[in-house]
Amino acid sequence: DTLYNKCLHLNMINLEDKLYTSTEVADILGVSLRSVYRYIEEDKLQAEVKTATGRHRFTKKNILDFLYPGGAEEKAGQSLPKETIKTEVKEPKKKEKVEEVPVVEPVEVEPEEEEEVEVEVPAPVEKVKEKEAPVEEEPIDWLAKFREAAKKFDEENAKRVEASSKEPVMEERETFASITEQEPVLPKSQLFFYRSRLGGLKDIAQNIDKSSRNSGLDYAFTMNAGLSLFKAIKPFSLLHVYVKSKDKDFFERILMLTPSDENNAQLCIMTNDDKDLYASSEELHGLFVAEKSRLLADIRKHGDSELIEEAESIL
Repeated sequence: DTLYNKCLHLNMINLEDKLYTSTEVADILGVSLRSVYRYIEEDKLQAEVKTATGRHRFTKKNILDFLYPGGAEEKAGQSLPKETIKTEVKEPKKKEKVEEVPVVEPVEVEPEEEEEVEVEVPAPVEKVKEKEAPVEEEPIDWLAKFREAAKKFDEENAKRVEASSKEPVMEERETFASITEQEPVLPKSQLFFYRSRLGGLKDIAQNIDKSSRNSGLDYAFTMNAGLSLFKAIKPFSLLHVYVKSKDKDFFERILMLTPSDENNAQLCIMTNDDKDLYASSEELHGLFVAEKSRLLADIRKHGDSELIEEAESIL
């Protein structure tokens, strides 16, 4: 096949708005898996998502951008020139040749994928990391960051205690009263529980932040995830994040989520369209977290007694 015939083949396919694997892209383009990895290494083909295991996932736009690098995505829907009639007539013959050796193609594809993952992937991974500098450049040592934040918080807290040692009881009462007064009457949020094919909680959190920034969407972590950004807390296995209801489908797709029950879930999406929630959120360690009064209110509503006690001592 010539590249033009591959374009013709693509023109006859209705590409879906979903994430494609490297093997699916190779089938669509009519090339080997080795060629797909070479296109990635040469920056001719862009991958929308890189999973925790080093696999690439491509969107419909990634495939069209590769075939039409000039930005002429519209060409994919235009009618073909008359000169292509001869090519269309010959196409069935080529397909017949492929059908004569059906066993060869699966045997070639699977070993190539294994071989490419072990040998040729390292070079593209380095380039992807350079492009994803905002996320990858901070090889986030979460535990170190949380400890650093905890140390800073303890130092500031010690100064406050020393300055107010004359009237400790009064300040404690005022602080509790101010927190109680600031606690908002929260709009009702809907909770949805999922597991993700991206990997662990760190990968999910980083992809939420990266996808939100790239798409101009709002989010804010709360509950254990939000509290852990203020100070190191006990290990937890479930992230809670606020997003707008209209953006829920986007995050389900980009994070490769599947519905789950609460006990086995990795992520809880809390849909809330309150603009003030996102406007008042603050950025800590590169991630956005709900403001303190809302965070404390969420923990008092959904957390257990141990988490509530820990949150009240930190916030």
